[in-house]
Amino acid sequence: MSDFYNHPLMVPSPEAQRASDVVNGHLAAHGMEAVGKWVAIRLSDGGSDGILYENKSEAIRFQLHEKQCVYTQLLPEGMSVRTAQSFINVHRQFYDAGMNMADPDRQVEVPQREETWKHHGLTT
Repeated sequence: MSDFYNHPLMVPSPEAQRASDVVNGHLAAHGMEAVGKWVAIRLSDGGSDGILYENKSEAIRFQLHEKQCVYTQLLPEGMSVRTAQSFINVHRQFYDAGMNMADPDRQVEVPQREETWKHHGLTT
């Protein structure tokens, strides 16, 4: 898949161009203050609500439907149109398969066996 999207003759979609413009526009407007912040980019058209979020969870919370958007953290180098195209395509495939992308802010509780608790002197 990645070979196709990195092919020199690949023509990016309008939504990939718009998504790239959104990310790079935030960096142009806010400089290094934007780095590390999150944006929600609509899969339908590559647009955004124009808001920089502190974390991915916050970006998700302010969307009507989580899986209508892709969420990306801004990097100093911005986002090329080709990267935006790959990013959008991968998210569409994941969402179509019923999967979610990882949320680095979400705390996951790992179930522990009772023996582990007893070994540490804890009770269940």
